[in-house]
Amino acid sequence: MAKNTDTTKDRKPTDQNEQSTAPEGRNIQGHISSDLAYHCCDIDNVFVGAGDVVFELGDFHRLMPSNATISNRIVLSFSSAYELQNSLGQALANAQPRLQQNLNK
Repeated sequence: MAKNTDTTKDRKPTDQNEQSTAPEGRNIQGHISSDLAYHCCDIDNVFVGAGDVVFELGDFHRLMPSNATISNRIVLSFSSAYELQNSLGQALANAQPRLQQNLNK
């Protein structure tokens, strides 16, 4: 289990349209509603099965910090998991200079 860091503080929810490329190479047009809920999690688990990848997200109990509750489970195909890995890697690489600059202040 690993701790997550809350990076949603600076986000301002707005209605927007976003275009994404699906793992099969198709372009998909999507709408992101302004009332989309953000969920910050304390813990995560990742399991790789025979045909899918499962992410479990949850929170530590505030009164019993050694206990946690898994509240969300996300199942991805291998191709979607690889796409997520690539997208996350690229997003972190793009954010690295800004994060480093903030640390040096």
